[in-house]
Amino acid sequence: MLLDRAALLTLALAFSGCVATGVPETALPPRMDYSCAGNRTLQVARARDALSAAVLVDGKSVSLRRADSAAQEKYTDGDHTLYLDGEKAMLEFQGRVLYGPCLSVVPLPAYPRDRD
Repeated sequence: MLLDRAALLTLALAFSGCVATGVPETALPPRMDYSCAGNRTLQVARARDALSAAVLVDGKSVSLRRADSAAQEKYTDGDHTLYLDGEKAMLEFQGRVLYGPCLSVVPLPAYPRDRD
């Protein structure tokens, strides 16, 4: 049995939503260095489970916990807030930018993430 064009178009549209093309997401390694404005370097170390991170600020390690965010990853301790989004990063202290804008010093691999 042959389907007419309208039926084929309807089937194609119905099944097009079933194929997940994925949204590109950067694979963030556990240890990263970012080159920031003002010739500053932001050093970030993420826990394996990505639930915490540490940043080096003025020679001192600051521990941060993962927080909900529209960015790929956000970490905070209430005063410091770290945003990681692909190869970009920014660190704030009480709403003021300490390090930023920052870019990874090496290219980071990306992979397709399934839609949620």
